[in-house]
Amino acid sequence: MACRIYDSPLLHGILSADVFFFMVLLLLPRGQFLLKMPFAVLICVLAVLTNTIDAYVTMGMYLFMIFVTAAIPRRRLFLLLVYEFFAILFVVADAENFFFYSVLLTLPDAWDLAKFFWWGPPLFVIVPSFIVSLELLFAHKILWGKNRVEISHKIGFILVASAVIASFGINKLHPQQPLMDYAMQKWFMQLCSPEIARHSTLLRDDIKAVYPVWEKDKPVVDDFSKPTVMILVESYGVKKSVDQAKALLSPFVYSNFRFLGLYPREASHTQGAEWEDFGTVRGKIRETPLPQKFREHHLQTWYVHGYDSEFYSRGENYAKFGFDKMLFKEDFEKIGLPGCRNGFVGICDSAMIMFIDSLITDKVPKFVYWTTLDAHPFYDWSGMFEKSYFCKIFSLPDVDCTYFTLQENTLRLIARLAAKHPEYRFIIRGDHRPMVSLEQTDFVQSFYFRWVPLIILN
Repeated sequence: MACRIYDSPLLHGILSADVFFFMVLLLLPRGQFLLKMPFAVLICVLAVLTNTIDAYVTMGMYLFMIFVTAAIPRRRLFLLLVYEFFAILFVVADAENFFFYSVLLTLPDAWDLAKFFWWGPPLFVIVPSFIVSLELLFAHKILWGKNRVEISHKIGFILVASAVIASFGINKLHPQQPLMDYAMQKWFMQLCSPEIARHSTLLRDDIKAVYPVWEKDKPVVDDFSKPTVMILVESYGVKKSVDQAKALLSPFVYSNFRFLGLYPREASHTQGAEWEDFGTVRGKIRETPLPQKFREHHLQTWYVHGYDSEFYSRGENYAKFGFDKMLFKEDFEKIGLPGCRNGFVGICDSAMIMFIDSLITDKVPKFVYWTTLDAHPFYDWSGMFEKSYFCKIFSLPDVDCTYFTLQENTLRLIARLAAKHPEYRFIIRGDHRPMVSLEQTDFVQSFYFRWVPLIILN
């Protein structure tokens, strides 16, 4: 389910090939390396047929597994230590694969996000420990003790070869759901050749012919003395369809723009995009953050967001980036701003724009950073808005139509606000493509990964 939701390039198999092979090796008699050679030959043949760096590294890992399991005595202490080592390794590899292929996060990235919630650190400790403990519980009577199970090398080889053949055959018949999951090879694939796993980030020529691409190392802000409104638009991605990409950028085509094109994101989640905009990768301050630079040029610095301050602990932590004032959902409710019930229940984007309008109307120059909310998944058509004209043009289903309608409503209001305040520079960027859609799985993959629009106005 998680893989389907997050549009993972590689689905998990039902069974772990690594764990299965490891268990078979533990059930074989100790030593007798010559009889274990067929296992090594099988592994080497599979690596040669695949002929990739990660396949050869996986081959080395499996050969190491054969040697260790053949050399250790078949007694409890030795089996326990070896079992725990490999079991933890498999759990870590599987977790790394899940986060990487789901949202292109490494385990350290996921850990940084998890630390913002009290249950994050226990989750990373308790779940892997529980998995390994549960495996040990079931393996106890099989691996050691008076009733330890032992199989012959012939039966072991037949089991492994049959599993590989069955997995290969089923994968040919139904590639969307493999039988065996090769977690170690996936892990080594992203370590040895990350460009393969990131292939979905490549832009096609048709979109590059229409829109300029912002240079990755070029700073977006070059003048910190100019009053600026920087807006992070929730789930504002780049459609693979050029016509639909144009539609999502259409609210700004008649604006006074300095740049209207595509921006390469390093982050793939909302707070990561905020940190990226602040110049603080993973929330760590290594040089002067962007809000602080504006403050040093005597501008008031504001962070406003229509959701709870406790979410990602923004209310506690964002002052360190250089914001003088921070306002969240609870603050806006006190002054009577209306709420909307879209993907997240919070202050309506339209109300937030009215507030920002009043904020920048006075003569005090400001830097205002606003993260929008209306277009946060899920996209369930409620009939509360008039549908976007693009719903009819592109014959969009409800999920896409809701997304287009919510984004268009917010973006047109932003364009009007920028036109009303030419003294302010407006920088509008997306955070990531829409990541979740239970109703239509094709919706997520209709966007480029890690590419978002960038519009600089006035």
